[in-house]
Amino acid sequence: MTKNALVSLLFFVLIGIFTDSQVNASSYGVIEESTNRTLVPLRTVSETFNVPVEWDNKKKVVTVNQQYTLSIGSKNLQQNGTVIKSMDSQPKMINSAVYVPVKEIGYLFNTPISWNKEKQQIEYTVDHSLYTLPVYGEAVVGKAKIQVKNQSIKVGVKSYPVKIVSINLLAPNTTLHVEAANNKIGSVGTLASIAKNHNAKAAINANFFDAYTNNSYRTVYNGLIMNGKKVQEFDPKFSSFYSTKDGDIGILPGAKVKELYNKGIVQEAIQIGPRLITNGQVSLNPLSEGFTSHKILSSPGARSAIGILKNRQLIFVTTSGATVEHLASIMKQLGAIDAINLDGGASSGLYANGKYLTTPGRNIAVALIVK
Repeated sequence: MTKNALVSLLFFVLIGIFTDSQVNASSYGVIEESTNRTLVPLRTVSETFNVPVEWDNKKKVVTVNQQYTLSIGSKNLQQNGTVIKSMDSQPKMINSAVYVPVKEIGYLFNTPISWNKEKQQIEYTVDHSLYTLPVYGEAVVGKAKIQVKNQSIKVGVKSYPVKIVSINLLAPNTTLHVEAANNKIGSVGTLASIAKNHNAKAAINANFFDAYTNNSYRTVYNGLIMNGKKVQEFDPKFSSFYSTKDGDIGILPGAKVKELYNKGIVQEAIQIGPRLITNGQVSLNPLSEGFTSHKILSSPGARSAIGILKNRQLIFVTTSGATVEHLASIMKQLGAIDAINLDGGASSGLYANGKYLTTPGRNIAVALIVK
């Protein structure tokens, strides 16, 4: 496909701004609500071509390859100060980011850019290498980083009080981290202290640990990856929640997460379980993951869980008086396409916006936090 034959579906370009002369690449595209056009990051695309991009914050002008300029509020594309074409749409600012038409990306780089409808991503090739960018709706990208909600959810004849923290992983400067109490594996502390020590917006308890010993060292069970480093080995069967270096999230058996880690993909991971939801359906099978305790198999109690929704949306959930089977139903009703059980009982805790939503009955060893 040439410049003039680029698909009629329009794209835009997303560039995050940090300084007057520097732009930050985003790893996803955006569908603009008003036009239903798809947005992709110029900086990401330009870097694959090794082409410099500069941002003049005062003039609100983007310069590509030191010769092409696009300005906020103007449809004109200029080359060395001369207008060479009028774009279909003008650049604009969204969430402190600059958007410009990617139809012009095809023009500037003379590169075919295609839309994969099934995978909801744009695709282009540079030097025989395929590059892809997932695309999300503008309304989703623009959601608040953290939202808190209380809800009553009915399972069978019983209603359960559910505390929910919704996390928009597409919001600017939103990251997931696995943190140990007092920054030391084997130590314990309050969930709130772990959150506050790391300036977290939200936090939930994570791995199982030895909560009943009087020893100063409390064993943390199963796998942990923290800041890109594996600090504890993964059991092959137990389910694990992980985030990648490019911000994707998922739930897989420990053996699969270890494979991804060995490829340099995983940034953070916790191993707990059992898994509750897979591809939108209840998939609870604790025996197959090696669980034998009645606390997991049948007993009701305080519960914590993580749920993955569509479009890089995440939920932290706590409830009480529920079995894991009840918890699985709750997570499905909340719209989770994948979900996993965390340590429960007195460890169950949820923190957001500087306060407890669910206060743990004891100190804990590991938390998953959101900054």
